[in-house]
Amino acid sequence: MTEHEEVKVEDMELVFGKTMIVFTIVGIVMMVIPAIFYLAGVRQYLPLSEVSKYWAGSASEFWQNTKGIHLHGYGWIFNNLFYTDILSMLGVLLLMITPLISMLASMFKASSKTYGILFLLAALEFIISILFKTS
Repeated sequence: MTEHEEVKVEDMELVFGKTMIVFTIVGIVMMVIPAIFYLAGVRQYLPLSEVSKYWAGSASEFWQNTKGIHLHGYGWIFNNLFYTDILSMLGVLLLMITPLISMLASMFKASSKTYGILFLLAALEFIISILFKTS
């Protein structure tokens, strides 16, 4: 007969896990639904037949060959959200920042100020790693 040991889980850990689950599901849905419409041919920024022709090249070659443009930054995404293939990128963005959202949510449920400060530092480190390119 095995003995069962009770495991205590802190509120901040539960908040972190639940936040990760919810935002991951929402992010995946935000990617999949527009992708289905894109694959069905609805409001495509890039025709599916053109995309696969240029996958082997660099990003700048891809955009030059498919749209005849040279892109800098990500502002163009927000200007083209009415296209289904671009709209799915919002799901990618949400998935990218889900750990940050979870850290910030957990910070407020920390059992001590020390844990709250550690979550805040982890969140700041996450933000810095996104904003600053390392080589």
